[in-house]
Amino acid sequence: MKDEREDILETYHDMSTEELLDHWESGTLTELALQTASEELVRRGVTLPAVKQIEDEDRAEAPPEDTVLETVAHSYEPTEIQILRGRLEADGIPAFVVDDNANRTNSVLAEHGGLRLEVAAQHAEQAKRIVAEVQSGKLALDDAPAEAPTQEIAEAQAPNWEFLATAAVFAFACFEFAKTIWFARTFNTDIEWDAVSALALALPVLYFIGALLLVFRSKWALPCFAIHLAANLGSTFVLTPDAPIEFNQVAGWICTAAIVYFCVHLRRRGQLG
Repeated sequence: MKDEREDILETYHDMSTEELLDHWESGTLTELALQTASEELVRRGVTLPAVKQIEDEDRAEAPPEDTVLETVAHSYEPTEIQILRGRLEADGIPAFVVDDNANRTNSVLAEHGGLRLEVAAQHAEQAKRIVAEVQSGKLALDDAPAEAPTQEIAEAQAPNWEFLATAAVFAFACFEFAKTIWFARTFNTDIEWDAVSALALALPVLYFIGALLLVFRSKWALPCFAIHLAANLGSTFVLTPDAPIEFNQVAGWICTAAIVYFCVHLRRRGQLG
């Protein structure tokens, strides 16, 4: 198996003299690559030109010489490494890309390790955690987390049918409540006040309270209607099991169940607070 030096030498051997000179003068080659390139240029009888110095802006990105660095990520994709670097620096962790330019200009070097992202040793643990979260998708790179809409915004975006349904429920609750109060005051002396009659008076009151809470988008509207439905069914099948079930009773149960579902729908949309 050929070692790294042989691979580089073979690559340079296949390059034209102009291409090889461009690599030599770029100032981005590693020490091994520089030595191999110089041997190839000397073999071709080319005088070695001066190596281009690294630009000041690249020099400023290098870490201090006494800083102990630790690798936190590897990649063969420069874009991925730069994204991870930007994420770390956004979190206040200075990060440095190693062999970036060499990997961009030399595919053989890229096949022997790729790019490395390094940070100071004291930040390594935190940096590895951030890199892992980015790579797993837990942290967004481009999009800032969207703020949850307030109740006012959610209500402003509510479809018209929700307001119409709420108005219909409240109107019906007012009608039933008024009818029950009128009936209780008118026939108070003729009513036999047992559990069935007391529950028959309490159910419209509970229904009205639930409708009123629904108008104000209170979360307590849901339990009110749920209790109303359960009590209505219980009074029919437990307190009066022998009484025949009429069509209006079944229709009332279905309507109340639909209202309970409507409340669940509003709760999921964040409109019942």
